[in-house]
Order: sequence, then C-alpha cells, then structure tokens
Amino acid sequence: MSKIKKFAQVRHAFLFHITDTQGREKTITSWARVRHPTREVNIVLTAEHVRKAIKMRGVGDTTKCSMAVCTNDHEDSFSHNTVGYNDWQYSRCFIASKLGKNGLPTEAYVYEHNDQIARLNDTAGGQQKLLERIERDGPITITLKPKRIRSKKGRPGKDRKAVGTRKNAMRGHKLRYATAKLSGAITDAA
Repeated sequence: MSKIKKFAQVRHAFLFHITDTQGREKTITSWARVRHPTREVNIVLTAEHVRKAIKMRGVGDTTKCSMAVCTNDHEDSFSHNTVGYNDWQYSRCFIASKLGKNGLPTEAYVYEHNDQIARLNDTAGGQQKLLERIERDGPITITLKPKRIRSKKGRPGKDRKAVGTRKNAMRGHKLRYATAKLSGAITDAA
C-alpha cells in the first residue's frame, strides 16, 4: 500500500529581477519549500535599519524594506540557518534557510507578525515617518511567531463555510508593490 499525502507541499515564490545589457528586465522565480519554526523570535528595528532601507530604495520592495534589513542584521536570533534572503509581507515573513545549486533559495521558514510597519513602508513618505517615530520613541521590538498550521487534525472540514474569501485579490509582494505605486511613494528620480 502506498502512502498518499493528504495535503500538497507548501511552497513560496522568491522573485528576483535581473536587468540585461539592453535594459530589459526579467523576473526569475525561485520556489522554496516552506518549513514551520518551533519558537518565536524578537528582533529590534532601529533607525540605522530604516536609513539603510531608504538608501537602498526599499519602498514597495519586500526584500529591501526596513524590516528585511533588520531581519538580516538579526540572523543570529533564529534557531535555523539564514542565508540572507527574506520576503516581508503584511502579515507574514519568509526567511530563506537553504540555497540550491544555482544560488537561489530552495527552503524557507514562515513567521507571522502583527505590526503595521510593512504598510508604513509602502506609503508616500512612510519610511521618513518611521524614522522620525524611532528617533522620537526609540527602537521598535517586533515579535515573529510561528505560523499557524491550518492542516492539523481536529480542524473542522466539510461543515466549514468559505466566509470572507476573496477571489482574484492581490496578495503578498504584488499587494505591497501596488500599494506603493498607487500612493505615489516611488519616484522616478534616479
């Protein structure tokens, strides 16, 4: 008797933008297997992280925002390996832990967070407001919690209704980019 998996393997797409010599931009997708961490992690966002993100033009970019910079600086706080790639979204954070032969992520850990800093990063002048807030009130501590595993036993199945589901709604990095574009946070200044 063969074992059939009940649930599909969860993966996350890390997107990399490459520009060739003619100026054409190409997007490379690296699918990473998602793992679930066992403990929560506290990281501290400082003014230096925000300044570095501003310098890197991290507005609307899930890999260059102030929280992504902060996560890279706190890689010793995690109980798993970190390889420098992460993807910050409005409620989740994917931290790459293993690279493949081509140097792209093949495994990542997923955390949940409930701060509103990612939304602030994507608004017009939001990073400046965040910098002013940190300079006024001090560093901000962010708690990354292990993501709830929704496919565990005991969860209601057939009787559950699909309330509040949205079809064709933007999510993740596309939502952050669209928010930044529509709010006028990205400028054409070179």
